[in-house]
Amino acid sequence: MLLSLPQDRFLAAREALGSVRIPGSKSVTNRALLLAALAPGTSHLQGGLEAEDTRWMRQALRDLGIPVVEQGGTWGIQGGGRPRAQGPLWLGASGTTLRFLLPWLALCAEGPVRLEGDPRLFERPLGPLLGPLEALGAQWSADASGAWLRPSPVPPGRLELKVDARLSSQFLSGLALAAAGLPGPSLLTWEEVASPSYLTLTTQWLRRFSCGAILEAGRWQIPGGALQPRDLVLPGDWSGAAAFLAAAGVTGRRLQVSPLDPEDAQGDRTMVALLEAAGCAIRWLDAQTLEVQGPLRRGLDADLTDCPDLGPVLAALAALAPGPSELRGLHTLPLKECDRLDASAELVRWLGGQAEVIGDHTLRVAPGRAVADRSPFNPRNDHRMAFAAALGGLRWGGDLLDPHCVAKTFPDFWEVWRGMLGC
Repeated sequence: MLLSLPQDRFLAAREALGSVRIPGSKSVTNRALLLAALAPGTSHLQGGLEAEDTRWMRQALRDLGIPVVEQGGTWGIQGGGRPRAQGPLWLGASGTTLRFLLPWLALCAEGPVRLEGDPRLFERPLGPLLGPLEALGAQWSADASGAWLRPSPVPPGRLELKVDARLSSQFLSGLALAAAGLPGPSLLTWEEVASPSYLTLTTQWLRRFSCGAILEAGRWQIPGGALQPRDLVLPGDWSGAAAFLAAAGVTGRRLQVSPLDPEDAQGDRTMVALLEAAGCAIRWLDAQTLEVQGPLRRGLDADLTDCPDLGPVLAALAALAPGPSELRGLHTLPLKECDRLDASAELVRWLGGQAEVIGDHTLRVAPGRAVADRSPFNPRNDHRMAFAAALGGLRWGGDLLDPHCVAKTFPDFWEVWRGMLGC
């Protein structure tokens, strides 16, 4: 299926882009769902993301015997039970669902668990997460369509694990979430970690469920047996907001985005500082509404080690900026839903810019002008590449293959995008 990308010519009679409401955060939603499943008692979550990644998590919890009831935008989760699979768990393409559930199942499940999903899911790195679990006695056996996990009883006393987290902070977050549901204390240690802001995010949500986790440089102390059920409203998604915030920079217009939390630990909140450094005017109108006024006045100079999911949108923004840009800290992008480093460079060229990939970690971009007759852009079944292409389309138009890949984290993206443009 092809989608003709909307251009900003629809804005000719409007000074502002208006206002946009974004959905809940995938990163927060899947953390909160698992913590609610671990906490003994009933939790209620409002404002959670309704998308493929979070539906797979909710269904997996149900398939493990955890009651999840959805009513009027609120999810009720009856937690505290040991997971017991009634059949194969389908995880789709959700890396957070797999990496968060796997430690819990390895340490606590009653009997073997069959895990299945999209082929790309099991191509993404898992070894550094499996290593510590297999050292405790868990067994992992992968095949062409998924894997079997055979759990091992948790050893008594303090659990201490050293983790290689250079490829993903999700390995540590998954272990920390599972550790919070154990009866005794745990200590996780590491030397290097990718995207460390996500550890801060996990700690923030552990504490909201009454687990007093202590995060320090290279070590994480997680007390066991402390989780309590909670009734919580989940925040909006800074990752999903990124393309909309950047649209103000591309069009030179004003946009208001909500609900966003200025104190949220989501790493992609860095988007505000990056736009401000590139010349956009930023102000908070109230506790959850952010206003951005374009235009972008210079290129981007950014280290995205702590917020790599911004890479595709910032690459598209760099292709439309008034000067050259350099994006660093991109070494985890090839390991995402697609090779986002290669795909981002391709998108820059599709938008008429020049892209130079340096090693596996840096993208240099010089803006240009897209040719009129181009092949459709292929987002490689990656939601964030589709968001980035939408941003580029504001300036140069073009066609997009597979627009429905946005359903992974933002099913209503195109409706909200067109609404922003008034088309």
